[in-house]
Amino acid sequence: MHEMGIVFSLMDTLRSVMKDNNVTELKSVTLEVGEASLVVPRFMEECWDAAKRKSEFAATDLKIVIVKAEGRCNRCGKIFLISDNKRICPHCGAADEFVTVSGTELNIKEIEAA
Repeated sequence: MHEMGIVFSLMDTLRSVMKDNNVTELKSVTLEVGEASLVVPRFMEECWDAAKRKSEFAATDLKIVIVKAEGRCNRCGKIFLISDNKRICPHCGAADEFVTVSGTELNIKEIEAA
């Protein structure tokens, strides 16, 4: 489960942001998780809850916003939602002929200080 490693890296980044902004406590952190990022949101939440217990983030909530994966069809060039269309371009019917253009990200969207 690589989500635990991601959580520890996230905590390091948050510590740096807190230090740079003279903040001692965070209320919440919001992540954007692409549905094609290979990160399982439920596992991220479980790892966050386990890792934060004895840390300065014990009272910090983790919020996750899912970013839909979009693909650009190699045949017609149109952009479409990959999973909603079962990997088939709804414009021309091409199956599995696309380049992913969004939905692979893992970003800190927002940090709320207490």
